Amino acid sequence: MTPAEQTVPAAPLVDVGVVHVVAHDAWDDLVTRLGRDDTYLRIAYHRASVALEAPGTTPVLLHVRDQGGELALPLLLRPLPDGTGWDASSAYGYGGPVAQGRPDLTAFAAAFDAWAVANGVVSSFLRFHPLLGNARFAPPTADVIELGATVAWNVAAGRDLMADMHSHHRRVVRKAERAELEVEVLTHPADLAEFRSLYDLTMQRQQADPFYFFDDAYWQSLVSEPGLGLVLVNGRLGGELVASLLCFADAQALHYHLGASGPEARNIGASNRCFLSAAEWAQSRGLEVFHLGGGVGAGTESPLFVFKHRYDPTSEPHPFHIAKLVHDAERYRALAGSDSTAGFFPPWRGR
Repeated sequence: MTPAEQTVPAAPLVDVGVVHVVAHDAWDDLVTRLGRDDTYLRIAYHRASVALEAPGTTPVLLHVRDQGGELALPLLLRPLPDGTGWDASSAYGYGGPVAQGRPDLTAFAAAFDAWAVANGVVSSFLRFHPLLGNARFAPPTADVIELGATVAWNVAAGRDLMADMHSHHRRVVRKAERAELEVEVLTHPADLAEFRSLYDLTMQRQQADPFYFFDDAYWQSLVSEPGLGLVLVNGRLGGELVASLLCFADAQALHYHLGASGPEARNIGASNRCFLSAAEWAQSRGLEVFHLGGGVGAGTESPLFVFKHRYDPTSEPHPFHIAKLVHDAERYRALAGSDSTAGFFPPWRGR
């Protein structure tokens, strides 16, 4: 049992109608069968993500089968501030449903609402997975919003990753090589203390939201869950860590999760060299894509999105969607003060 499992109390969840609550030991097999073995869909990622949520948060996987097909939806259930129920959310990052065949989404929406009300779940916030394009499986009752796009770097065998990058990125990678930056790729690292120190300094420099200063529990959960496929890419100059990437690997893709860099890294292109080294590592292991994520805010004009897209400038951005659902209108109104789902959702989770 991992530390994350030990601190998560069981939610009093019951099956309702056609909605079945899946046992945790059957979670990964089901999402793989219906969709694919993706890090963001695994039970390990949801157990680790518990550390980012309110105490008492618990992972749940819902499964519905009908004549047209099957659908599974991974969620985190978070205790309401007054302790009288739950709101549900996709884990930080990406998630949403996976499906096989053509399940009846209208029937699923009604069944999901019935299950939620019976289990005291007031609302759900879904983050869909751009690589899976699973926003098409959103319940028709949901308020679905396109927030922007993410970059998926094609690292398929045979591609010259260096040659296919934007000329600016090629130049700065060569600068890092001239500076004799040493890059190492570590799988399943047992300790993230060095990365965390540089990451916290990076967040301070960028005046990041307090949410991004993760506590001890999250860092410990990352190294305690082998199912995450943790990959650490370190760039050192004269033995000193100046840039680092924290990623997840699964059978098809490498996923960029967090990055850190010192002030000297930008001057020599250290982060650019680390990204290329990560992509080369993924390619050498037969992975298809390095998912870099998106920018800051909506659209594709943010400097961060432009930076990421320059690694594979001919690639098409992948739309990123979210969805908001209210299952119990009366309780939502009492908690939110209105029926509106506009803005931060649910409003009682606003930062």
